[in-house]
Amino acid sequence: MLVKTLMITNPPVVSVNDGLKEAFKKVNDRGLGRVIVADEVVKGLLSTRDLLSVLISFCPTSCTQADIYKMGVSQVSNYMTVNPMVIEENQDALEAITIMVTRNFGSLPVVNVLKRPVGIVTERDFLLMFQDLDQMFSISNFITPKVNTVFKETLLEQAVRQMLRRGFRRLPVIDEEGRVVGIVTAADAVKAAAKMVEKLEPELFFSRRVKDVMKTPVITIDEERSANEAAALLITKGIGALMVLDKEGRAKGIITERDLLIALHYQLHLPYVRGRNARV
Repeated sequence: MLVKTLMITNPPVVSVNDGLKEAFKKVNDRGLGRVIVADEVVKGLLSTRDLLSVLISFCPTSCTQADIYKMGVSQVSNYMTVNPMVIEENQDALEAITIMVTRNFGSLPVVNVLKRPVGIVTERDFLLMFQDLDQMFSISNFITPKVNTVFKETLLEQAVRQMLRRGFRRLPVIDEEGRVVGIVTAADAVKAAAKMVEKLEPELFFSRRVKDVMKTPVITIDEERSANEAAALLITKGIGALMVLDKEGRAKGIITERDLLIALHYQLHLPYVRGRNARV
């Protein structure tokens, strides 16, 4: 299967000379979690995590309208990942998956023969390939068992700091009894931040609590279900993670797009591994 059959066309693109305000807007409008920086060819990439990291750097302890304005007009070229790896539209999807898994990338800009951006592929896009594969593995082999959580009354800013510090894109939200009542993502935080940047009103982000932006209800899955079923559920629900809960509704584990991409990568490589072992 070729990359162009799975890629998202007309990807969000900003110029290297655009301000961060435009990047926040493009990421929020398309909901893809990243924006390509390009002038004819790809020059950089900005993710939701990048944008949130920049926001916190401009407002380390407090935030004013002047801080937000200064950030919004700052050029994206100063904060983007420079010269990111790209994939050509006619390359095999397995090549893109291998790059993303081994390099820990969440996406790849897709370019044509002229090296101009024509699309983008994310972890979720490749999960469609599970529909043509046998159900070989349960998600119990790939879930993350130790789950970092946040309380629903926690300030959104504090939740973002926790995500950035721990390297997560989402946090399950719990109540006082430890039961999972929602999930908050970097994308949710960027939506609030984008409104703040547009209106120059700090309270639209810094006064909000996790409960104001979290997604409910939480979509759950049994740990013995197959990776194929989990992938299908993520795609149909348009979400990036599924929770595994115990009988009391507390977090037992989480399975993300990244985890399932690793499972897909492993399953797609099995024929090569078995063939090599047979020859040995």
